[in-house]
Order: sequence, then structure tokens, then C-alpha cells
Amino acid sequence: MKKILPAIFCFFFLNVKAQDTTYARWLIDTLTSPHFHGRGYVNKGDRKAAGFIRKEFKRWSLMPLDKKNSFYQKLKFPVNTFPGKLEVEIDGKKLVPGIDYLVDAGSGKSRGAFSIFGIAGANFRGSPDTLKNKFLLIDKSLVKGAEEKSAMDLWITDAHGAKGVIIPEDVKLTWTVSRKKYRHTVLRILRKSLPENPKKITVHIESRFCRKYRTQNIAGMIKGTQFPDSFIVFSAHYDHLGRMGRDTYFPGANDNASGISMLLNLAKHYSQNPPECSMLFIAFAGEEAGLMGSEFFVKHPLVPLHQIKFLLNMDLLGTGDEGMMVVNGEVFPDLFSKMDSINLQNNLIASLQKRGKARNSDHYWFTEKNVPSFFIYTMGGIKAYHDIFDKAETLPLTDYSDVFRLIIKFIDEL
Repeated sequence: MKKILPAIFCFFFLNVKAQDTTYARWLIDTLTSPHFHGRGYVNKGDRKAAGFIRKEFKRWSLMPLDKKNSFYQKLKFPVNTFPGKLEVEIDGKKLVPGIDYLVDAGSGKSRGAFSIFGIAGANFRGSPDTLKNKFLLIDKSLVKGAEEKSAMDLWITDAHGAKGVIIPEDVKLTWTVSRKKYRHTVLRILRKSLPENPKKITVHIESRFCRKYRTQNIAGMIKGTQFPDSFIVFSAHYDHLGRMGRDTYFPGANDNASGISMLLNLAKHYSQNPPECSMLFIAFAGEEAGLMGSEFFVKHPLVPLHQIKFLLNMDLLGTGDEGMMVVNGEVFPDLFSKMDSINLQNNLIASLQKRGKARNSDHYWFTEKNVPSFFIYTMGGIKAYHDIFDKAETLPLTDYSDVFRLIIKFIDEL
């Protein structure tokens, strides 16, 4: 019997680990599928994702916090989108969106054939007549010092009569979300995809600016058995970059289907293991647009902020080769020490690193209101980020199960 027990324990441990990642894989595969359009602001991708998350909240018997029992906290903000045609050709070479180029998130629309006017650096002083019906190419590699960089940034936002601006990129193409729109077109093109001394560009780019795009946070609760008015909050943003044109979308597997999968795995766990404190689960909208969902929640809290004992925000949890970063670890050293001790005692993640306060995810607004908060993200492994290559099939989930266990053990000791 003594010889059998270790084998049974080993089987149980491996089975639990497989269980964590099986649900996570299904969630990440689902949320990154074309049906959700990159969880952005084209084809209602964010709303479809919100509906899916709400179903999972109901599946794990979470309670809604809003008066209409919808699980939704609705908000709105401006956003620039690219729902239609997206075609770029330079000197007869057709470029592939996401591979060869990106349309800047704040770009305006344009259509037609135009000559390219190249300048060395950013200090060109041309008149609107010089640039009329032309695309201005500004080479960042020739920009020197803060003054020239500032001048280049001004050219991007104000093209001084040019139809558009081309910015060659040397390393990778990284997209974002913009809450404003330029009057002209701005293209970021990989240098290796640009012909030498390009002369002519043909474009057809459709953009649509939504002044009051309506979206929603999703919030649900598991009521505490002993301290129902004391809250532990788990948060993760579910939005991503959406679509750029009809055929190109950004799956957002690591950023942040991985965080949402952890959020839902934790909801599943606590629904099956009733906690003493109330557990609040929030999937935030608008993080990629500037932390809009979390800012709205803090301004219109669904529970009193002073009753939140601790908030754990989760983003980019699909790797872990180089350990895990704890933002605010330096702000709350005792809490970090507790987490680090648990990690070492249980031999979970390679290393925990800490940094100070940062406005880089949804924990920020809570920290500003004196709510003890951590933001965790894993490091190392794949480098796909804010591009079309952040896919479910290449996300390794290296330390996913260990992060899950660390969270559970850490929260148990709070």
C-alpha cells in the first residue's frame, strides 16, 4: 500500500495540472477565434467577448452587482476604427497588412495614387503647396536628439498639407488603439518591405471615428461565508486591438486572453471552494484604449473601494521562462515578501521580480485610491505582442498552472 500511494499522489497532481490548462486552452482558443474579431471595436468584437464571459460567470454561479442583474457596467469613450477596405501598394508592390505595414491607430482615411516625398530627418520646413497630394516619408533612423524627435512627432499628428505620412520601422510592427483621429493617413511600414527610394504609393484606407463607442465591464461576485462585506478582487482586461481592415485581426492570446482565462479559472475554483471573504471578478473593457474600463469603475464603484482588501490584476500570463513580475511589489513590500515566500516554499515559478508603481494596466486606478493592488505578468518565451502573431496555437502557457497555484495559496494567507 505504501508503494502505491506516491503513484496515486503523482497521478492526482498531474491530473489537477491538466485540468487547469485544459479549461484555459479552451478559453484562449475561443476568445482568439475570428468570431470575436480581436475583441475590439469593429463588428462588435468586444460585445461578443463580453457575452461569452458573462455566460462563464453564470456557469460558475457568480452573482451580478448591477441593478439590472446584467453583469454589465456600461461606459463609452471615443475610438478610431478601420472596418473596411485596406490596400497599400508602393511602386507596384502590394503590401500585406500586419506583415509589411500597419495603419497608425489614429490614422485618417485616404484613397488614390500619390507621389512620395522623402526627407532626411524631421526638420524639413516645407509649405503646404510643396506637400499637397503627396505622402511624406520620415526616416526615424536619421532623427537625432530630443528636438528632432519632437519635430517628427509633430509631423505625424500634423502633416502640414501632405496626404499622408510614411514611417519606416526597423524592428517589428506594433499596433495599438487610438481615441483620436488625424486628418491624414499615417502608415508604419517595415523597412525591409519598402523599395529603395520609393516613388509612388497607391492606397485605399477606410476609417471610422466613433465619438461615443458603447462598451462594458463585466463584474460578478461570489459571496463570502464569513466576511461578505470584505472583498478580494481579481481583474483582467478582455479587450484587445480588434480588426485593421476586413481581413486582418489581432488575436490577443497572451494579451489578454491568458489573463481572462486565469480570471475564469479562479471563478471556477472559488465557486467550488466557498471563500470566507467575498470574491469579486472584473473583466475590464477599454484597457488598450487607455485603462478606460478600470478608470470608470473606480469613479463609479459597484462596491465601496474601502471594503476592498486586495486587488490582483492579471495580464500576459502565457509564458514564464524568465519568471513573473509583480508591479507594486516595491509599493507593498510585506505583501510581496509573503508571495515570494510562498513561491519559494512550494517551488512554483522560477523567480518573482518586483517593481514600483506603474500606469501600465488596470490596477493603476485602484492604487491611486489607496487600494492595495498587485499587477502580475509572466516574462520570457515568445515575443509576440500587439501584433498578428499573438496566437493561441503558439502560446506555451509555460508556468500557467504554477501561477494559478501561487495565486490560490497567496490569497488563502491574506
